[in-house]
Amino acid sequence: MNKLSLFAVLGLALTACFEKDDTALGDTDSYATGDSFTYYPTEIDEVTYGYDTGEWFYSVDIIGWADDVTMYITQDTSSPWEEDHDLTNTEYADDHSWDLWELTLPITTQWDQWETGVNTLFAGNTDMEATMAWRIEAYEDGAVADCVIWAGSSANASMVDNGGCREITF
Repeated sequence: MNKLSLFAVLGLALTACFEKDDTALGDTDSYATGDSFTYYPTEIDEVTYGYDTGEWFYSVDIIGWADDVTMYITQDTSSPWEEDHDLTNTEYADDHSWDLWELTLPITTQWDQWETGVNTLFAGNTDMEATMAWRIEAYEDGAVADCVIWAGSSANASMVDNGGCREITF
């Protein structure tokens, strides 16, 4: 191979290295095209909960994506039982339109075995549920974006409200 041929091959190789890669131009993926996704403000859409003799379970549907979801539980009696628990993100939409946060809390009767986010001291029965109040907060960018409260039939939801939450009923 002579010098001229070598320079021609080298020139073609360098040109190929600096050509713009436009393979993503036909791609509709927002990350490939640089288009942004639709922003959905974080909002609590629906809360479900229940219990049996062994555990409590909670599910929170969010419009948009929450950074974190925390639940506070107290009892409207002389009992000092007050708990806070972080829920776990279990499902979400890739387009940021919704996500689902859930938590199952086994019931313990031993104070020394209780752990936040692991179990609960609240018994799973209608008498206990009637005296309880709940607050759920959904966070976005490190701040509370939305919150809801509710209480059992003998309790007062204002125990867990600091003035900015929506009260929900079941």
